[in-house]
Amino acid sequence: MKGKHILIVDDKEENRYLLLAILKGSGYKITEATNGIDALEKARLDPPDLIISDILMPVMDGFILCREWKKDKRLNTIPFIFFTASYSDERDKEFANNLGADRFIVKPIEPEMFLSVIKETIREIGKAPGKQIKPSVVNKQSASCVSEKEDTVYLKQYNETLIRKIEGSMEELDKANRKLEEELSKRREVEEKLKNSFDQLRKTLAETSSALSSALGQRDPYTAVHQNKVSQLACSIAEEMGLSEFIIEGLRIASNLHDLGKLSVPVEILNKPGKLTEIELQLIKTHVQSSYDILKNIEFPWPIADIVFQHHERIDGSGYPLGITGDKILQAAKILAVADTVEAMSALRPYREPLGLDKALWEITQNKGKIYDPEVVDACVSVFKKGKFKF
Repeated sequence: MKGKHILIVDDKEENRYLLLAILKGSGYKITEATNGIDALEKARLDPPDLIISDILMPVMDGFILCREWKKDKRLNTIPFIFFTASYSDERDKEFANNLGADRFIVKPIEPEMFLSVIKETIREIGKAPGKQIKPSVVNKQSASCVSEKEDTVYLKQYNETLIRKIEGSMEELDKANRKLEEELSKRREVEEKLKNSFDQLRKTLAETSSALSSALGQRDPYTAVHQNKVSQLACSIAEEMGLSEFIIEGLRIASNLHDLGKLSVPVEILNKPGKLTEIELQLIKTHVQSSYDILKNIEFPWPIADIVFQHHERIDGSGYPLGITGDKILQAAKILAVADTVEAMSALRPYREPLGLDKALWEITQNKGKIYDPEVVDACVSVFKKGKFKF
């Protein structure tokens, strides 16, 4: 067993330190990675004998890492172990098993038992390779259809798992808050505990929204980059308008998820190099309803689903999907609409070269008070002129 190479993947340094102490003390060679992409890069340069990964991580989480690991011919025979405290539902374990994971360990666990599982897994390496996802097609013609179907099933299960995690976290935090209100008699202590709980909630929501966004990025990298840039610009506009940190945090999450519904749009249409047909255009427009349907039952502290649903509305009623006007459109949706337009015009699109920032700012300025909110447009132009923001 001694000398075997183990790759540990966790974004939290203290978690990696504990694993390092346990495993190095037993003679294992250790490589550390902070997220899925980091892990894949290191594994491809120096393949380990075993990988131990957390699930909830930024950039690329453990579920996506496992899927990419088992698809890589150089890595898919190397055993993959999940080690997590955040995902303890049996459905999470089932999803991990479907991805090809060899073990699913839930924290906390005694070090001796943990090492026993690791030793058992390594002993099995010589007897049989790690679990692989068996090909289910027999010819090239059917391969594409099956692959697309499998991707759709995977994305659906992945989204359900992440949404279940959000809902579970919300329920746990809600229970914790109620318990604190019952147990603490002093108002000052209650307020401090509630603040800590809310900060944790915001952190969990931010991490999970990032994970949802990364799911879209695996299918359509352009949209993921677009969402990230739109989020940064929208928050800068909101800061220039003097909005509160609470409102800006909600806007950040809504912006990072505003095109989530494009998961339901065929990739061939999203990346089509030529002009879209009317039918294709109408299909793309359904992404706002799809986004709303995914987010509407999640109890965020902000109206995230409504903000996302309204980000293509225009103040003169010329937008979609409802054609609402003026004050009927949420302020955050008006900010998101301007940020979305400026980034989309400035960036390279599949069907055209970038139009440039000057053209984008000219567009929103010309339509200020017509289709875009005047205060939002002024704040957007201001952040670029003052050098407070740049793509």
